[in-house]
This record gives sequence, structure tokens and C-alpha cells, in this order.
Amino acid sequence: MDDIDRALIRALVVSGRSTWASLGEQVGLSAPAVHERVHKLEAVGAILGYSALVAPEHLEADTAAVIALRTQGNAQERARLEADLAQEAAVLELHEVAGDDCYLAKVRVHSTAELAALLARLRERHPGLTSRSSVVLRSVFERPLLWPTEQPPPLNLL
Repeated sequence: MDDIDRALIRALVVSGRSTWASLGEQVGLSAPAVHERVHKLEAVGAILGYSALVAPEHLEADTAAVIALRTQGNAQERARLEADLAQEAAVLELHEVAGDDCYLAKVRVHSTAELAALLARLRERHPGLTSRSSVVLRSVFERPLLWPTEQPPPLNLL
């Protein structure tokens, strides 16, 4: 990946609906050259896909929380927990972490009551699972990888 590829990715991160010509103007290439580079970046897995950024409050998901999860389960139990978390639409991110906890999850729900219900379902399906939750009071900013720092970040990404 060279500097032009990185510039193309940054431009797409800011505006994924840009035309090939617009992208070409930003990086100094023709539209066909940009088209070819972007398709190569997609083919090698550097660009995973495209999506719309939706304001969570418009989907009644304006309560965000970070949950630290701990399980004493074996590899099979952890795989089952990971699969269950992947099926929960409210779980936006799941990270296996080092330290006292096993996982950190970012969730978006309608209310703290919905968060409590999510945690109750997980504890019921996974005896011995413990959790610590931090409810987000205010999102200062969220940004995708390679967001240009000279540009204000969007407030709510997924």
C-alpha cells in the first residue's frame, strides 16, 4: 500500500459516495486509475465494504455502554459466548482483551432497562459470566480508522 492508496482510503472514509473523478482530483489520478486502485484495495481486503452512518437516536438506540465480561469457561464456552454475542444486534463491537476481563463489548440499546435485559439473557445462557458496565453519558466523538485529524470527526459512528 502506497501513499496514494492511503489517500484514497482516507477520502472514502470521509465520503464513501465520492465519484471516481472526485477521488481522482483529490489524489492526482484519472478516474479509471482510481477505479482500478479501489478495486485492487477491495480485492486484497484493505477495503472491507461500504455502509451508511446512521444516527443512533433515529433507531431508538441512543443509550451506549461498554461492558467488561469475564468468564471462567473453557475454549468451547468462550466460542459459544462469542457466537451468542454476535447474534445480539445491540452488540456493535466485541474485543478479547488481556487483563482481568476476557472481553470488552460496545453496545447500543434503547434504554438502561434494555441493557439490563441483555445482560440478564447473557447470564442466563452463560452461568458464571460476570460483567461490569459503563453507560456512556455523552459521546464526544467517534471516528473510523484513517479519519483525517484536521477534519472534525462525526459524533456518532455506529
